[in-house]
Amino acid sequence: MTGWSRWGAWGLVLGLAGAWACGGAPLEDGADEACAGLLPGDLVITEYLNDPVGTDTGQEYVELHNPTRLAVDLHGVTFYASRSDGSQERAYLFTGSLMVEPGGHVVLGDVRDGQVPAHVDHAYGEGLGALGNSGGRLGMRCGGRVLDEVQLSAPAKSGVSRIYDGRWVPDVAGNDDLSRWCDTPDGGETAGTFRGSPGAANAPCGPEGDGGVSLDAGVVASCRQPDDGGTRPVVSPRPGDLVITEVMANPRGDDTQGEWVELLATAPVDLNGVTLVAEAGETTLTGPECLSLAAGEYAVLARRADAVLNGGLPPPVATFSMDLRNAGGRLLVRAGEVVVDAIDQGPAEDGVATQVSASLADAVRNDDLAAWCAATAAYGTRGNLGTPGRANRVCGGGGLDGGAGDVDAGTPDAGGDAGTSALDCIDRTTGRARARRTPEAGSVVLTEFMADPSAVADATGEWVEVLALRDVDLNGVTLSNEGSGQSTLDSALCLAVKAGSRAVLARSEDVTRNGGLPAVLGTFSFNLANTAGNRKLQLSVAGRVLDVVSWTGAAVPGVSSQLDPGRSDPQRNDWPGSFCPTPDSARYGRGDRGTPGGVNRACVP
Repeated sequence: MTGWSRWGAWGLVLGLAGAWACGGAPLEDGADEACAGLLPGDLVITEYLNDPVGTDTGQEYVELHNPTRLAVDLHGVTFYASRSDGSQERAYLFTGSLMVEPGGHVVLGDVRDGQVPAHVDHAYGEGLGALGNSGGRLGMRCGGRVLDEVQLSAPAKSGVSRIYDGRWVPDVAGNDDLSRWCDTPDGGETAGTFRGSPGAANAPCGPEGDGGVSLDAGVVASCRQPDDGGTRPVVSPRPGDLVITEVMANPRGDDTQGEWVELLATAPVDLNGVTLVAEAGETTLTGPECLSLAAGEYAVLARRADAVLNGGLPPPVATFSMDLRNAGGRLLVRAGEVVVDAIDQGPAEDGVATQVSASLADAVRNDDLAAWCAATAAYGTRGNLGTPGRANRVCGGGGLDGGAGDVDAGTPDAGGDAGTSALDCIDRTTGRARARRTPEAGSVVLTEFMADPSAVADATGEWVEVLALRDVDLNGVTLSNEGSGQSTLDSALCLAVKAGSRAVLARSEDVTRNGGLPAVLGTFSFNLANTAGNRKLQLSVAGRVLDVVSWTGAAVPGVSSQLDPGRSDPQRNDWPGSFCPTPDSARYGRGDRGTPGGVNRACVP
């Protein structure tokens, strides 16, 4: 156990923090060399007590888990907490060694004086201040590289810890999903002062209402039939079973009352456990009764159920709480972690819904922005245009630019249509159209590729990693594999990659099918050959080659080929020996070897 034996080191940390506050060097300067080998996911936050009974001071704790097969040292790692918007951050630097064994846990506690409790392995004192009882951020980083970060949420009552559902393997991406967290079930008390399981594997989260435990990632075992009151298993939608067909992001009046989304069922499904995800947040649809749709039936999801408030909509099947941004953005429908349908939306016009052409209402063809157009039929009581709960019209004249009588759904910006220029894209941060930052030769580097995953099928698990040497957008960039095919990346949103950051391009963006990859920026449709031969992978834009890598050896099953980080430029990545199999210590997702989206490991001669 470590704790009071390291109070001298903690004093050093406070001194460093004071120097930082007075304009000195940042807390992590020089310290990140000790943790340089750590990658995102090597440590995962799995439990925290942020609202103890009585005073928070001295009682709060956080549990970390090591999901890897090697011991992890916290030396050089910065442990931090802040408000939800990232402001008022407090940080604690590990200036000495603290090992977390493979598959093991370490418990960090806010212990400021007296004896360290038995369940705490290391005291961070007042380094983090008090954790937010109802919100905030909690994370770990090495220098500027975030190893894991979670959102804090409130327990149903004080003295109960929040845990990551024991039914899930702890994962750096999975613990971002708040629906996988719940209050510790009854039976986990320690010394009678709180309910939790610090330092031990978490219990499974049970059904909602059982000791305040939340639903597991939207998975609902059964629902009650409204006709006879009997229960039956929920029929969860599969990819394509639900189609996003119409969106009202900017209604006349109050957006928080009049926004809505229309879904079309292509097969009999239930909406229980389905999650609607927008740029501003997400809502999971729950309820004891079956939210059933027959094949061909429409469902309206709205901000408000009351027709007086929502502008005269037909009765919504369910409501959601987050905003639909007027500037546009990504909209998804998920069942658990399975993406059922996803679209990109351009800027919205006041009082006009955007709808997919009736002839293109499926989960593949609605991906094309040209399949969408402005609604022209009026509904409700406020003069809004749309067909909520009814079949859409057939868009004429090529979608958003429409034929005679069509309304342009774009929003003028300095005299131009922000959604129509082929050289523009919508910035995810500002929500406004801007010129693409088209990469030039030498600005992007192919740094890693997985040709033969073992955890999942090649058709869904292959991926390629691209490093940006300056700020670029990958819109219009073509990835090609000689003799296999090519795919051009395109989106209404800017596919932005900052200088020094890495983008993952994959066969599938569905984390349940691609082996547990981090966020995928774009997808490609061709295969990466597994066998030996003359192979070439190329990035190009408008016919100009940006980078090429070649190889002849066969792929190692379950192991990516990675570029030595010392050769991360388009010239040296062509040198013999620049690529090597990813070492056994670097794992991602379901256990394959690779560092998708992270810093590569050095190749050993």
